[in-house]
Amino acid sequence: MNLTAIATLQMNNKMFANPRRIALLKAIDTTGSISQGAKLAGISYKAAFDAIKDMNNNNEQPLVNCEKGGKGGGGATLTRFGQRLIQMYDLLNKIQDMGLQALNDENAPLDSLLGIMSRFSLQTSARNQLFGHIHAIETHDLHDVVTIAITEQHNILATITHGSTLRLRLKQNKDVVTLIKGPAITICSEENLIHGKRDRFDNQLLGTITAMKQDRQSTEITISLTDEISICAFVDNQDLMDETLRLGMPIYALFHSTHVIVASMR
Repeated sequence: MNLTAIATLQMNNKMFANPRRIALLKAIDTTGSISQGAKLAGISYKAAFDAIKDMNNNNEQPLVNCEKGGKGGGGATLTRFGQRLIQMYDLLNKIQDMGLQALNDENAPLDSLLGIMSRFSLQTSARNQLFGHIHAIETHDLHDVVTIAITEQHNILATITHGSTLRLRLKQNKDVVTLIKGPAITICSEENLIHGKRDRFDNQLLGTITAMKQDRQSTEITISLTDEISICAFVDNQDLMDETLRLGMPIYALFHSTHVIVASMR
């Protein structure tokens, strides 16, 4: 669907700002003049003057400071509030765009702003960025172990300080994003897991190898947990000497809960 969304801000049930007025404010900010701003925005001087007068009169703080100089003369500058209004309007447009993208993506969580942001906008240096919700919190004196459900079959454990739990206001069913660097993850076949690594890692996610890249020192392995969710491990080649890897084989992604970073929205 080729949908578009247009944000209109109202104050006391009357139109306060729309794309035309925001374009005018941006043009005034660029030119330093209502008359030149009107030309740049493609509207008449009278329409621009009336729009600025209406916004200034109907808000506790003015949006534009005007200097007298006759029709077409004088200067105009945006106030701090006017500049912030433009920034907020641009932010609304980005959020709307993400919402429209999510509508066309069957796997996007439309009930979670954080889920949409993690899918379409949030970028971090961590290779693995997985959206989920808190299943449980095990509280200790100085730290907590948080269980995060990322699929119906896969949970991630994160060990964080109790202070972080309070600061992030974590609770059961809250949406979160987990961040795990690729080098923090190693891999293991089921046979080798049984014979030596089962108790060494508190996170053991079973998936399927769908891609591999290798150089002299390291191997990058992509493990699909579902058709939509993958996790990437960056492993030293010496740690793979006991493994015979091939595409399509089941494999465990192993990592410590202390290497998991948790992000949330208030």
